[in-house]
Amino acid sequence: MSAQVSLEFISLLSLLFIFLFLTIYHSSNLYIQTNRAKVLKEAQTISDQIASEINLALKAGSGYSRIFTIPQKISNAIDYNITVKDYLVILSWNNGFVQSTILTRNISGEILKGENLIRNLNGVVYVNQ
Repeated sequence: MSAQVSLEFISLLSLLFIFLFLTIYHSSNLYIQTNRAKVLKEAQTISDQIASEINLALKAGSGYSRIFTIPQKISNAIDYNITVKDYLVILSWNNGFVQSTILTRNISGEILKGENLIRNLNGVVYVNQ
């Protein structure tokens, strides 16, 4: 009788551990997916901000000048690179990239993390020059 109770207790305990493991596994997958979505959204926001600044400088015309700031990292943790080419702003990091459309190819200079000076001189957009 006592052996049967012990066996039932171990079986019940095993089922509870399996249930706990499955719950933790599902929660961790959900956390990873949520974190990826957050990183993607923040990266797209940064890319859109850069594209907006370039498009605004182009539309404002010659003589426009402004300082804007770009975050150092995505979600305060992920390093990224910024590339401007072929009517696109491309923001890339180790697990992916996002892009935003700009209205011109006439861009001179490089966009940096932190403060950036953007100017429009005779239809050419200069960044940090």
